[in-house]
Amino acid sequence: MAGRFTEEQIAQAKETSLTELAAHYGFHPERVGNHLYTLAEHDSVRIYNDRTWCRWSRAGNRGEGGGSQIDFLIQFCGADSFSEAVRMLLEFQGISTEDRNWKEKLADAGPRHQAAVAEAKGGKKEFVLPEPVDGHFRRAYAYLIKTRGLSQKVVDYFVRDLKILYEDKERHNLVFLGKDKEGVVRYATKRGTADAYGRKYRGDVAGNDKNYGVNIVNPKSTELKVFEANIDLMSYLDVTGDYGSNKLVLGMTADNPLAQFLKDYPHIKRIGFCLDNDEAGMLAMFGKEGKAGLLEKYAGQGYETYADIVPPDTGCKDWNEYLVKNAGAKGGLGSPGEPSQMQGRKGR
Repeated sequence: MAGRFTEEQIAQAKETSLTELAAHYGFHPERVGNHLYTLAEHDSVRIYNDRTWCRWSRAGNRGEGGGSQIDFLIQFCGADSFSEAVRMLLEFQGISTEDRNWKEKLADAGPRHQAAVAEAKGGKKEFVLPEPVDGHFRRAYAYLIKTRGLSQKVVDYFVRDLKILYEDKERHNLVFLGKDKEGVVRYATKRGTADAYGRKYRGDVAGNDKNYGVNIVNPKSTELKVFEANIDLMSYLDVTGDYGSNKLVLGMTADNPLAQFLKDYPHIKRIGFCLDNDEAGMLAMFGKEGKAGLLEKYAGQGYETYADIVPPDTGCKDWNEYLVKNAGAKGGLGSPGEPSQMQGRKGR
């Protein structure tokens, strides 16, 4: 038994269709083989037999590299704990967690139960932002400054100036907000400041629109910098001092938010891809035989593109690792906007 759920309930929770579950939370499963799916938003994810998944780009990372539907809800769908994920899965199947006769009703599988299942699945989940903590975001500031090595200036910029970061009341997670061109919040993602389920918690707020990402818009600049993660963007600001260019966090390696951003802000002419210096990031930027990477794809659309990653000889995977390793030291990377540019392509 885990938490308040029996082994039978947990086993039943793991009978949930993983592709239906993913679609319910706004993802787009795509068939890539016999009983094998991926997600349009995360092409390194593989779903096997509709029950288990793995992510080859995070192989070996507990909870992040794969597992059951429970791990999927925690990693991608905003579940804060094992018990909450089990509850979500049972309710998705139309099973009340308070009903002691759920097995008998399930065995009957009559019209009433099927109607409950349909109601539980019901379409895309409602998008509701977590409630912010009262007063100062002390835990958020402590985590970002002491653990992630960020300056108070950058944290203040996100919290006070841009108003795209806050600390939630229930779990003290960081909540990053992505807004559309009208200033309406369409996307939100959470990052834990304490261990949850044996690891640092990360997950999008359920019901968000994955065509949007966390962004910073400057109509006076024609340059856009694109990142995988929010803390990498914050670290880049500390390392380079580049507050002038437009910024976008994908939250993944898929480019749905980039396509939407360029549609909303047609003044962009030049795109710098600041993705991770790892296999997934390199594949996303440079592609592989038979599949164009982001550099080539957007050069083909007329943009000037280049890769702006951490210097390869540092051994760092991303901008936060680089910031922490260098204790926030500036210099050595060149002028803002020009560090470690690996390859550029000019649109035709």
